[in-house]
Amino acid sequence: MRWLTTFILIVSVSISGYAPSYAQEVFEESQGLFTTRQLRDSVTIGTENKVIIRSVSTLQGTIHITASAENEVAVSYVKKSKTDSRSRAIDFIDLIGVHLARSPQGVRLELRAPNPAPWADIETGQVEAELIVPESCVIEIDALYFDIAAEGPFEAVIVPSSLGKLDICDVTKRLELETANRHVSIEKISGEISIITSNSLLTAKEISSAGRQAHFQNDGGDIEIHGLVGEIRVKNSYGRIEIADFEPGTGRSSIRGFSGPIVVEITQITDGQVVISNRFEDIEVRIPANLSARLSLAVEEGGKIEVGNFQFKTDLVQPNRLNLVAGDGEALISASVTGRGNIYLRAEEGD
Repeated sequence: MRWLTTFILIVSVSISGYAPSYAQEVFEESQGLFTTRQLRDSVTIGTENKVIIRSVSTLQGTIHITASAENEVAVSYVKKSKTDSRSRAIDFIDLIGVHLARSPQGVRLELRAPNPAPWADIETGQVEAELIVPESCVIEIDALYFDIAAEGPFEAVIVPSSLGKLDICDVTKRLELETANRHVSIEKISGEISIITSNSLLTAKEISSAGRQAHFQNDGGDIEIHGLVGEIRVKNSYGRIEIADFEPGTGRSSIRGFSGPIVVEITQITDGQVVISNRFEDIEVRIPANLSARLSLAVEEGGKIEVGNFQFKTDLVQPNRLNLVAGDGEALISASVTGRGNIYLRAEEGD
């Protein structure tokens, strides 16, 4: 009878306890890189239209996000491991978890793995995820070592800290990105904008920041902006600043460089201020031939100022300083170089 009682207890524990864990099917995608088949999950979004993505710092990979008209969040993903041992790869992949669930804050996607990681320095645990989210949602991402690509429309995308490449398109109200040593590319963005990177290229297209200052910062890499309406605050060191098709707003825009050339093309300006300063490099400003603005230009000894191709009146002429008035002088454009460097101000040919 005692044996029977013990047997019943064992059966009861087996039924009510955790189900046994089976190893996932793993393929060798290339030499030393192992992967699972594609896995999927989805959840209906609640009243809080927010998607929160969190990853432990021991994982790396890619996250690709697209918007759809559906009222759900769907994820498809593969788990990968880079190691020279198939058995170790299987062990590592079994330790990686991808969890999608609804929470009071919105929908959460959690990428989980042990911390500290069981893999050695030359080994990795990875996740490659494709995420479909509702249009106009807010996305918050904390995934330090992931490259992120997102194509909206989204209301907001916030990546407060990253070491991955960022490629974001179509955000209507708020974009906040900060990474290091990686390329940042943004397109079709409006609202509050703050972009920070270093030692890599920062590119932006179709930007609208009317009523606010869009912030762009780089250190050791170029900044390229094409098509911007509104105010900007640009800061760069040891890299080129190039801003084309710029229509400043009625507020103040500032562009500051250090040891890198600055080229700004202003296509239209009716009011407001554009202040450009550089150290140890040239400034080139391209303006419309029918410009109406006050112009203040200054260089240090040994520098030169060249202007041409538009009509203006001189207000102040000094060896290193030149003040001009074009048209009614409704706006202000100021350019100054500290240290060795020149200023070139001219209207585009054919304007």
